[in-house]
Amino acid sequence: MLQKGKKVMDVCGNILKATETKNAEYNDELYAQVLQEFLGDITENITFNGTMTSGMKVRKLKDQYIYTSKYVKTFFDILEKYNYNMKQEIKDAMFHLGNLKDPNKNEKLITKLLNSPVIDDISFNGKDKFTIFSDKYGKTDLELATSYFKDNQVVMDYIENTNLPRKCHQHTLFLSELFEDNYSITSLCRYYFRNGYYHSYSYDKENNKIIDLCFNGVVNKDEYYNIYEPKDISIIPNDEVDIELALTDTKSNQDPSRCGLLKIALYKEYLNFMGYEGTLEEAPYVKCLKNKI
Repeated sequence: MLQKGKKVMDVCGNILKATETKNAEYNDELYAQVLQEFLGDITENITFNGTMTSGMKVRKLKDQYIYTSKYVKTFFDILEKYNYNMKQEIKDAMFHLGNLKDPNKNEKLITKLLNSPVIDDISFNGKDKFTIFSDKYGKTDLELATSYFKDNQVVMDYIENTNLPRKCHQHTLFLSELFEDNYSITSLCRYYFRNGYYHSYSYDKENNKIIDLCFNGVVNKDEYYNIYEPKDISIIPNDEVDIELALTDTKSNQDPSRCGLLKIALYKEYLNFMGYEGTLEEAPYVKCLKNKI
């Protein structure tokens, strides 16, 4: 029992801060160096509106200017100098292609993306699938989730009414409630430059497909793992998600607003750090530090 006047530290939250939050800050520092060097190498005067991180500035610069400018080589040479993850180019292409309002109106976007140094061709079958070809990283087929789930009105309504980017844990938890034969996976995926970030996605084992609603996409697992380079932390059969979440809520003290799948992954990270290798049912409670209020 906790003593009066004391609170339990969110140890799993500290793991999140020590990994994803710290990694994000480190990657943004590298983006700042890239931006400073690039702006010092060009003659144009480029300014940014509003409060933006260095990473936001560089990504906006790339998407809205670089691809159609004379500075493509200069820009990407600087990125590679800082060991930028060039597979991000394939991720970005999937994001933009998957989120087109009308996939048939793709000519302008594809023309722009083909200026990427690692994208050699992009094709569309005229219905529901883009194929991105890269001599360096291989072929990636992107099937639109809006086509994959076209006969499931619940999923279609969700896609229509949800802001899809950056809500991977929420999307995967939603799909876990509908498809009990699939799996929910949370991994550490390779970041822009170094280290990783937590990312969740659904896995249809029968068809070997990853479902990632962040970019409205369904991708072969081998191709997805080739691009995202995930290190799996939590793989849960969807019909066991509620059980694992209940155990996690009981055994770890976490922010109630944190998405359930991320809670589970952070608790499993804690158990890994502790060297525990048994079942979740027999896993120890999180040993929390107590601080005076």
